[in-house]
Amino acid sequence: MSRKTLLTALFASLAVNLFLVGAVAGGLVIGQKVRAERPHMAQRQNPPLWRAGDGLPPDRAQAYRSALRDQSPEVREAMRAARAARMEAWRSIGQEPFDPAAVKRRLAGIRAQEADARGQIEDDMIDFAAGLSPEDRKVLARGLTERPRGPRPPMEGPQR
Repeated sequence: MSRKTLLTALFASLAVNLFLVGAVAGGLVIGQKVRAERPHMAQRQNPPLWRAGDGLPPDRAQAYRSALRDQSPEVREAMRAARAARMEAWRSIGQEPFDPAAVKRRLAGIRAQEADARGQIEDDMIDFAAGLSPEDRKVLARGLTERPRGPRPPMEGPQR
């Protein structure tokens, strides 16, 4: 192999390696930026209903979360079924024959199903609150009604 061929191969190898190092570095920088803009699942805050009991004394806060957890499988299943039924109702819009009144009836039934599930949660929270002291009920009421502080997540889609 001549000296000229060897130098050409060396410079070509150097150029390819520099390109690869730059691509990897750029990917890492972009990945860090994306991760910083989108919170991880572990960094998400608890839902407002779960946070409502945070101001209660530790034993009452634990009992509050336990009360939510005990009734949540049934409610979660009802809400999951409602979501699935809603998706099926939306799919039916693209099918023939299209019956707008039937789809509206289905969606009304789904809304009623969701309202029943939410009502179950609210009834359980009232039952729980009935066993609290007046001071603890005030704390729970504040937790259920105050909005969390901090930046609001951006809305997706067109703004009206």
